[in-house]
Amino acid sequence: MEKVKRIEDIMILPETIGEAGIEDDLTVAPEVMAEVFKDKDLEVDKPFTIRYVAEREGESDTIHVSVDVEGELKAGCARCLEPVDHTVNLHLETDYIPASPDMSGNLEGERVSSEIGYYRKSIHLGEFIVSELVLALPLRFICDEECKGLCPGCGVNLNREECRCETPVDPRMKKLAELKDKIRRK
Repeated sequence: MEKVKRIEDIMILPETIGEAGIEDDLTVAPEVMAEVFKDKDLEVDKPFTIRYVAEREGESDTIHVSVDVEGELKAGCARCLEPVDHTVNLHLETDYIPASPDMSGNLEGERVSSEIGYYRKSIHLGEFIVSELVLALPLRFICDEECKGLCPGCGVNLNREECRCETPVDPRMKKLAELKDKIRRK
């Protein structure tokens, strides 16, 4: 397995793709992945693996690329702040077609959807992987759908213990609260 120093540098030269296509297995070090995510709240302890297969579609200049990205990262739960392990298992498929002469130098920026990309002398596969990987991450990491979070008053983790904060009684409900206390004492 080849080690990658920067994911953005993963490129495929279209002229190297023969009838059988090409495939490669890559390992990405944790520090490289941490740089991709650019988030101090995400930790990457183990290397990620990237496997891609590129094939020509018939006699055309269209190149079909299939990519699998696997790895693990750690984050804090958005509700209770406990550590959360998140497994990344991303499968991507895209077609690359030759770019027209009037397109800008940033061909990845010209991409309208994840299904069609463009190339000139090389396919910048790394840029595609980075953009799709970042978009595939959840907006908030949650340890459990039933997570109760932290008490806004005292900060206790409500999953582990009960809050002892006194909730203020709405003055309109004061008589009902007194009745409730009376019933409890009986």
